[in-house]
Amino acid sequence: MKQTPILAKRRLACENSRFWIFLDDLEVPGCSDVTDYLVVAPKHAASDLVTGVAILPVADGKFGLLKVYRHAIRGDSWEIPRGFIENGESDLTSAARELEEETGLVCAHDQIKSLGFITPDAGILAARVHVYAALRCIRIRPYVPREFGHREFCLFSSVAFDQLTIRSEIQDPYTLIARYKLSQTKQSLEEDGFTAS
Repeated sequence: MKQTPILAKRRLACENSRFWIFLDDLEVPGCSDVTDYLVVAPKHAASDLVTGVAILPVADGKFGLLKVYRHAIRGDSWEIPRGFIENGESDLTSAARELEEETGLVCAHDQIKSLGFITPDAGILAARVHVYAALRCIRIRPYVPREFGHREFCLFSSVAFDQLTIRSEIQDPYTLIARYKLSQTKQSLEEDGFTAS
């Protein structure tokens, strides 16, 4: 029989404008050990713990990636656009907004396909991210970095994307999972008329 842990004690370690960081002590019935956990909890989350979106843009059969400086790893990372859901905003609306804000691309809502949900780090982060692919994107403005750390936006062929992955220039899990999930749904997307180069 599985024993469900009980939250025995929760302490707020610190917070910023987006996250709380808790130190939790858990007890398991019938066990004398107390385990301690660190939990990072976004301050704004839907009831299903969805706090953000990540979106793989496709334009002219190529995949769009941002080069972003990430302080925690002290270096640049090639990633798909992503961001937090605003209060009262649907996942789909948030994905379309993040796409335009971060890349200058837009996509008809019927061309934004859900790739499902991921939990970025279920051992620490109390959040889910809704992952999308935006097919047949069009550019409405030139790319202009609008956030700290955003360096450039480029379109990559499937082969070039795979080479970036092999060389570990793409390490971001959102990006890798979105590409994998898109490849797994390729057959149904081809039935909708989409083909990737």
